[in-house]
Amino acid sequence: MTELKGLNVVWLSKTDLTNMNAGEGESNYIDVKKFKKDDVEYPYVSGQAMRFYLREAMRRNLNGKEYMCVPDDKGETCGKIKTCIMCDLFGFMKTEKGIGATVRVSPVKVSPAIGLLRFDQNANVDFLTRRHRVSEKQKMEGDIVNVEMGTNIYKAGISIDAIRVGSEEKINEKEKTVYIEKAIEPTERCNRIKKMLEALKYLTDYSKQARLLTDFSPDIIAISMQSKYSHRLQKLFELEEGRKLNLQRLNEIIDDVSKYSDKILFGMISGIVSNEADVKKTIEAKGIKVKNPSEVIEEALNLVK
Repeated sequence: MTELKGLNVVWLSKTDLTNMNAGEGESNYIDVKKFKKDDVEYPYVSGQAMRFYLREAMRRNLNGKEYMCVPDDKGETCGKIKTCIMCDLFGFMKTEKGIGATVRVSPVKVSPAIGLLRFDQNANVDFLTRRHRVSEKQKMEGDIVNVEMGTNIYKAGISIDAIRVGSEEKINEKEKTVYIEKAIEPTERCNRIKKMLEALKYLTDYSKQARLLTDFSPDIIAISMQSKYSHRLQKLFELEEGRKLNLQRLNEIIDDVSKYSDKILFGMISGIVSNEADVKKTIEAKGIKVKNPSEVIEEALNLVK
């Protein structure tokens, strides 16, 4: 395998009733974040929220020697990429008195998770009661809060700039050039990339999970191991009428990405899209074996070296 420069993951996840990322509703109304396409509303989970969910999944699975710092009261992190996995993978902006700001661009790019089914046809409003703390012998009181929830099929993705994991971009002022300086050993670099991939299997820390219990791990997934850094794979999935995946789009994007990818992996479970047999046939016609998502992630982990 040629040097791994880019690793892309795009996946679909079917959710039951949930509200993973609320909008800016009124005090007694918790809405779902939405965007409009052709004047139709669809739900989404912001990229910022997705980054948080990924970080927390990684944090839960650290071993005894691995370290991810916790931001301080100003939201600033430690900025030590040699020792801190979070600062290395997710970047930071750290201010120092008399020096200014040190900025690290995140090697891990994360997309918003966008709903592919229109919201008005897949939504519900539930309610909960907020109890107020009262003094002894006073009557217990509370407010009724309406909570918007919906079922959907979400598309999400990450892209890893593998060369910049565990490395710093330096400027040669004399030559007016930019070069990459490695800060950690190659084995640790691979370990950090694997930590990012493993997190996809354990996404759990969304909002409101005490009473919604959502699984957002991949149901249909594609991973490309690339010799060039590109986000092209993120356009792989397009959902058509009747919950069918666009087969022509699958063909076109895989053909594009194959030109600079040593390996493309694909996995799916049943019951997500209505034309799953045709999807499997289309993918396998490209010489790609269709497995389940967990097997695909495990294979990708073994390929990161």
